[in-house]
Order: sequence, then structure tokens, then C-alpha cells
Amino acid sequence: MARTLLQRVHNPHDSVCGCDADCWCRATRIGRLVKWWFPARYFGIRHKNTWFETRFKGWSDEEIRAWKREHDRHPPEQPGHC
Repeated sequence: MARTLLQRVHNPHDSVCGCDADCWCRATRIGRLVKWWFPARYFGIRHKNTWFETRFKGWSDEEIRAWKREHDRHPPEQPGHC
């Protein structure tokens, strides 16, 4: 299904938010509006994602980036997808 122009402007890369429901980017209007355009790390704001915080506890930022790069190249198999 094609996305509307407004949807493409709001979320250009069709990203999916993995934050908890009470994170600033989901709980506030301004967060929902700008989360795809202004990365929080540039402003010192942290997202709230319980899974991420427990999975990567004790990891350095560089280790996390390396893990993300590797999983972007080789995403895990999902049942029912070709």
C-alpha cells in the first residue's frame, strides 16, 4: 500500500518506533511530531526502551553501534516472510 505524501514527509524512511509507551517520543505531541527528524541523542534526551536497556546493559556506545550495523546487514529470519 502506498503511503501518502504527508506520511512520507513525517516519516521519510518508514521507520518503526520501538520505545515503551511512556517514552517522551510516544507520550508527547511534540515527540510524535519530530522524532524522525531530530534524533534525541543530539539534544541529550534518552529514549525509554526496557528491552534495549536490559539487553545492552554495560555495553559501550561503539559496541552497540557495531551490533546494530551487523543486524542491519543480516536481519534475523522472520517466520512467514519470503
